[in-house]
Amino acid sequence: MPGASGAPGRLSDAELVALLADVERGDDVAMGNLAAELHLRGEQAGAMHLWERSWAAGNAVSGFNLGMQYETAGDGNRAQVIWEQVAALGDPDAMLGLVKQGLERGDPATVDRWAPEILAQGEAFPITALGVAFRDNGDLDRAVHAFRRAEELGDAYAMEYRARLLTAQGRTAEAEALLAKAATAQRML
Repeated sequence: MPGASGAPGRLSDAELVALLADVERGDDVAMGNLAAELHLRGEQAGAMHLWERSWAAGNAVSGFNLGMQYETAGDGNRAQVIWEQVAALGDPDAMLGLVKQGLERGDPATVDRWAPEILAQGEAFPITALGVAFRDNGDLDRAVHAFRRAEELGDAYAMEYRARLLTAQGRTAEAEALLAKAATAQRML
């Protein structure tokens, strides 16, 4: 959505000025928010610089975003180092990034380290995404386990994903019942 300045970001010029003032005061959240805005505007170098500063100041969200940018740029090793630090702070998105890397690299120790941590917390989205990662990697038992955990948290997406697996197994009655339940459940993001 273009900001008031017409640039492809979210913030108006007045909002940017206020955000810049907060960044100048050393506010790590403002640094992360400005980095996100710069990223949206296509100013990647500035975004990376601010995410680095914000992460160095202890902002875990910025650490995750920084790791994501390195992963997207093809520097999985640098992403892994950052995500391990962010995951150690309890961030389920960083844990999920590490699990996905572990699955791609054939590194079961990384998967076994972080998957239980994701399953143990109370956010449905990372758990459902974990199930998708396992499904896409061909590990249907672990996928179903993750989907069931997310279902316990009420996630309609997890119900729909598991219903597809049930359908593929010819268990259409179970799948239809689960889809009916999903139709009234919340979609968690």
